[in-house]
Amino acid sequence: MPLPDVLVEMLRKLDPKEGRVFDGTNLRKAWSNASVAVGLGTLTRLRYHGFLIHDLRRSAIKNLMKVGVDEKVAMAISGHKTRSVFDRYHIVDDADVINVIRKVEAAPVKSLAFSETSIRQAHKRRQLK
Repeated sequence: MPLPDVLVEMLRKLDPKEGRVFDGTNLRKAWSNASVAVGLGTLTRLRYHGFLIHDLRRSAIKNLMKVGVDEKVAMAISGHKTRSVFDRYHIVDDADVINVIRKVEAAPVKSLAFSETSIRQAHKRRQLK
């Protein structure tokens, strides 16, 4: 999977390292320890509270949808094989709804599906049936 240019540039600035970041035996534990080490979470009674690895997936999907990426393409990028799981990550909030309403309000009336002309045409089609 190609990386965004900004991420490639950030990685180029880092000193090269050898080996794996996470060893694969217990990603959740390794993620928790790494997040605590950089201040993104806390451990209390051996329970982690804070930034989750799935937060990255959720944010990625949210960002893909905001820039207009087709949902099937977003699913391919995120690795979701089923629509139901993708929908759990594709969270729509009030701001999303408000932004769409503003876009519709700002669109020229002629470009909207329910312009006065299209309503008249739909009414005529129904009368002909």
